[in-house]
Amino acid sequence: MGSQTPGGRYHLRNGTRLISGEKGCLVLQIAPLRAIRVNPAAMRVLKRCQTGFSLHEAVDDAHRTAVLSLCDTMYEAGVLDWEPPDDVFEPLVSIVVPVYNRAHEIGPCLESLLHLNYPASRREIIVVDDASVDQTVSVVRGYDVRLLIQPKNMGQSAARNAGVQAAKGEIVAFIDSDCTADPNWLRELLPYFHDPRLALVGGYVDTPRGTSRLDLYEAVHSPLNMGSKRVMGKGEDSVFYVPTCNMLLRKEVYIQTGGLDERLRVGEDVDFCWKLMSMGHRLMYTPEGRVKHKHRNRLLENFKRRFDYGTSEAVLYDRYRQITKRFPWHWDGILLLLLWVTGLMVRSVPLLLVGLVYLIVEPVYKRMRFNRQFGITLPLNKFFSATGKRHLMLAFHFGHHLTRYYLMAAMVLAIFVPQLALPLLALTILPAVVVFFRKKPDLSFPVFLLFFWLEQAFYQSGVFWGCLKQGSFR
Repeated sequence: MGSQTPGGRYHLRNGTRLISGEKGCLVLQIAPLRAIRVNPAAMRVLKRCQTGFSLHEAVDDAHRTAVLSLCDTMYEAGVLDWEPPDDVFEPLVSIVVPVYNRAHEIGPCLESLLHLNYPASRREIIVVDDASVDQTVSVVRGYDVRLLIQPKNMGQSAARNAGVQAAKGEIVAFIDSDCTADPNWLRELLPYFHDPRLALVGGYVDTPRGTSRLDLYEAVHSPLNMGSKRVMGKGEDSVFYVPTCNMLLRKEVYIQTGGLDERLRVGEDVDFCWKLMSMGHRLMYTPEGRVKHKHRNRLLENFKRRFDYGTSEAVLYDRYRQITKRFPWHWDGILLLLLWVTGLMVRSVPLLLVGLVYLIVEPVYKRMRFNRQFGITLPLNKFFSATGKRHLMLAFHFGHHLTRYYLMAAMVLAIFVPQLALPLLALTILPAVVVFFRKKPDLSFPVFLLFFWLEQAFYQSGVFWGCLKQGSFR
């Protein structure tokens, strides 16, 4: 097996059909609705993925390289999924916990780490105290862990770097001192390193269930929660990242890349991930290996943290100029959105009806064209669903960007240009509506919307302040 060949098996994703017919070999997906032409050799590999395909089964290195390239392409296209092998995998892991003035929270964190479902002989726990002035050091000394004490408060990045320098393990695992780890935290994340190309794996960050409205909001909209889908990050222009409170990585790569930037007090995890990808490394997020992260449970303190996160954007985008914000643009969707915004602005029912007619005609036309091109007849409702979701996604991203960076400016504009009030209100409510129905918080929509808007207002204030300090509004 080649040194860069991942173990595990590739599987065809649910809802994907393989069709061989007069018009060639096709990969058909319903959500999103698309057909991909492939050659017969690729079709043979994909058919083997229906029952799980291992690259060990490739005949020789030359063939394996071509098949791996195909599998990677189909993975990125959402056609294939990859599962690591079930083999017992127990590398030596160094768990690094930076801490500062958390005497009342570090105990539960260490308790959870000492009770991991992982051999004690194959892991070490390194607590790096960042010059705490409370009883944190005394509490930590009551546990069977290694303790490093920083000579002065230098920030969590410096603490993590010090921990990695002292680490003995080939894999380093980061967790915050106000987190608790699920017993299978390491068991679920470590197998992904069976892919030798992966430098880093991030896991799911959950929020302890509380009863306050802020608790219920954080439970579904924490900025540390990366979602329920597995994501691969690669390429120098990728915006992928995972938070350091649940991050595993190869120590060798960490040392080679210089570790975390100690000058950054926020955004250091994004900076580190972007740096890794710009150097050609692959990263992955998977909704497994859970840790629970305590959030700030006071309203102002919580959203002040959003402000802090926002300040880091100017630094990050100034450092990585190859990275830009990307949207799922398509011209018909943009024209439709402009049509509806104009209709709302001038209160024109005919304009709104034209947009509605287009939404009806487009799926019918696309179904006819799809049938001619691929020789496949699908129910019309599939095309209505696919085109509707496509336009909704564009409107969601546009509205989310507007709300994320220009909510307060939009409010001021609506006051001075009343004709814009209705379309701006619709665009800033839309992303909250989508998130609300997707994540189903245990909150009324007005309360959720208020928290959502507050979060965006604090974040964009931080972005603006960061841009002023950086001298760049890029």
